[in-house]
Amino acid sequence: MTSCWANYHVFLAQLGGRTYRCSPALDAAAFDHRMDALCWRMPYHLRAFHTSDSRWALENPVLKAAPVLPVDIDSLLSALPPQPIRLKDKRRQETLAVRCKCGDYVLTDTEDGYGRLYRVDGITSSLITRLEAVPITLQEASAYIDQYHRHNAGPKFHKFSVCLRVPGEPEPVAVAGIPKARHQMDGETLEINRCCTDPRYSDVCSCLYARAIRIGRELGYRRFLTYTLPSESGSSLRAVGFQPDGMTQASAGGWDSPSRPRDISSYPAGEKIRWILYV
Repeated sequence: MTSCWANYHVFLAQLGGRTYRCSPALDAAAFDHRMDALCWRMPYHLRAFHTSDSRWALENPVLKAAPVLPVDIDSLLSALPPQPIRLKDKRRQETLAVRCKCGDYVLTDTEDGYGRLYRVDGITSSLITRLEAVPITLQEASAYIDQYHRHNAGPKFHKFSVCLRVPGEPEPVAVAGIPKARHQMDGETLEINRCCTDPRYSDVCSCLYARAIRIGRELGYRRFLTYTLPSESGSSLRAVGFQPDGMTQASAGGWDSPSRPRDISSYPAGEKIRWILYV
């Protein structure tokens, strides 16, 4: 099958309410090559404009105004995932197999065989795949937390840190140490100080907590402790068995003090919910 009636072709993607241009003006051979990769089934959210006039392809105001898709269409159509991955479409309440993945962009399978193009944002869609637990140094964990955590800086001390590895992606981490509060230091309590995850992947937070609890239990700890802000739901903690245990009082002087200087933007003030788990 060939596209003989038109000489120039442009792929457009419609994602998140915006239209992106994801190819330059392609000649017939280049367009046919990309359509061969799609088995001549245009995925949902991907469109093509055709013209026999090269000036139209260069001067059309819609195409000129469209931002360029951050991922190359050839790379997306040829980038097979390193291991089986599924995508959870939270709006449609569907789970689809991922056919190709390049950065945040994936092409999934659909029942009708056409497929669907997504930008995985962690809000409307997320990925489900096998995550490999591997050790990580405190310096590596703190660097990840400093870069990706919403409101906390990386800790300075730990008993251990663990991460869940996704090939080619940043590694979500959990850091555990002795409790910060003196009255919680009974020798059998382990505090999970930080849990920093990638929202593009489903169930990572609960998996990290479960892994940290398993390691701590093997080390002899029988009580586990962590804290969340009142604005956080705690659903991942409930999923592994934590129960709320009251509120902590905000420090009158805040986190910053002459003996312990802190960047207050990285250590949120105010009350926090304390969570407890006994094993």
